[in-house]
Amino acid sequence: MAGLDPAATILAARLSRADNVATLLQPAPDSAALSVRDMGSGERHEPGINVIGDIPSGHKIALCPIKAGEDVVKYGFPIGRASAAIGAGEHVHVHNLKSTISSPLAPVRQDRPHRVAADRLRAFVTRCLLAAGAGRAAADNLADHLVEAHLRGVETHGLRRLKPYIDRIRAGSVAAAEPIIDISGSLLRVDGCNALGHHVGVVAADAVAQVASETGAAVALVRNSNHFGFAGYYATRIAAHGMLAMVTSNGQVFLGPDGARRAILSNDPISLAAPLGDGSFFEFDMATSVTSRANVVLAAQRGETLPAGIALDREGDPTRDAAAALEGVLLAFGGAKGFGLVTAIELLSGILTGSAYADQVASKETDRHAPEGTGHFMLAIDLKRAIGVASFTDRLDDLIARIAALPMKPGMPEPRYPGKRRWVLRADRLKTMIPLSVTEYDGLHALAADLDVPFDG
Repeated sequence: MAGLDPAATILAARLSRADNVATLLQPAPDSAALSVRDMGSGERHEPGINVIGDIPSGHKIALCPIKAGEDVVKYGFPIGRASAAIGAGEHVHVHNLKSTISSPLAPVRQDRPHRVAADRLRAFVTRCLLAAGAGRAAADNLADHLVEAHLRGVETHGLRRLKPYIDRIRAGSVAAAEPIIDISGSLLRVDGCNALGHHVGVVAADAVAQVASETGAAVALVRNSNHFGFAGYYATRIAAHGMLAMVTSNGQVFLGPDGARRAILSNDPISLAAPLGDGSFFEFDMATSVTSRANVVLAAQRGETLPAGIALDREGDPTRDAAAALEGVLLAFGGAKGFGLVTAIELLSGILTGSAYADQVASKETDRHAPEGTGHFMLAIDLKRAIGVASFTDRLDDLIARIAALPMKPGMPEPRYPGKRRWVLRADRLKTMIPLSVTEYDGLHALAADLDVPFDG
């Protein structure tokens, strides 16, 4: 690499102590010494490794010899296997790494996925959480959420997150305490007490729906919570009570405006849900970054290039390198208007709730055991009192029919209302069962063995 001093020490980041690779934070010339920062503890050490060959910034470097066929571990779990022997200090990329994560570029026997019934999967996840030390209500609520994520096709918030949640429970990073609710008229102030975010979310959603049924409308302001999964789960839970619901949240920061050299906000989600006449739901649910961070993590694991306009590197420059994006900043959809929307959601979820906000929210990558301090905002409007449930669903069904009847340019798909895909898919997967990749299925068996919990999937 022209202009780079091979005598310099090059810094790389290791995201988990279990990792056998690290991410380079700067371009690494051949023979340069390597210094590694542990992102969990913040400690920095010199492993006595020299770079082999020139390696670009944001790419993976081996921290120890990895034999052909052995797992390559990043983020604390295998992202693939070495397709050839890799020496300490070598570049780890598609030339010597075979992904074990299903994707169009690297399929993993996905043509024959394992299928598991939703109720059996839910029972297994509950057993795992109880074995890890979660309370019964929290275990039930988290298990239902993870399974619903797969039923509705929101796998990024599904079973791949189970082990990290269990690790936090085992470490005592989340509390077993029940959320505390203070009600003043139509306003609920909910202290999550650092409990599992999914449990806090369910408690708050059920409470705000109950108060709205008594008063006509209610708002829940939730503080001291943790990551709660996908917002649509709570919005539809409220909507099932005959409500129009809106749910927002903040979270770990990784988003900023164009040109930013560091992140200041999360990709705060917003969901709006309401009942339809057929028993399903209108479910608008979106994160506010161009794409979710989970998708960028998957792209980094697969060695894929990102589309343009998604992310910036640590210098504030546009990047299509997924690893560099994880060290940099994700962009909001819609440019400045999108960033304005994220800021408005932060006002509701962070400022108004009294929770941690912006970069006060703890990062699980720099301190995975710290209380996150996440905030959520929930609004419920009783349709019976507003316009009547039947009148509302008739009008909404008519709107959807009018949209579906629009004349479209040849070759263009029929316009689809928010939630249609999720609820059609959910109905299908309740009948045909939930498909799990080989990696996901094997991971559940490994977790069952670790916790000494039976898995009859």
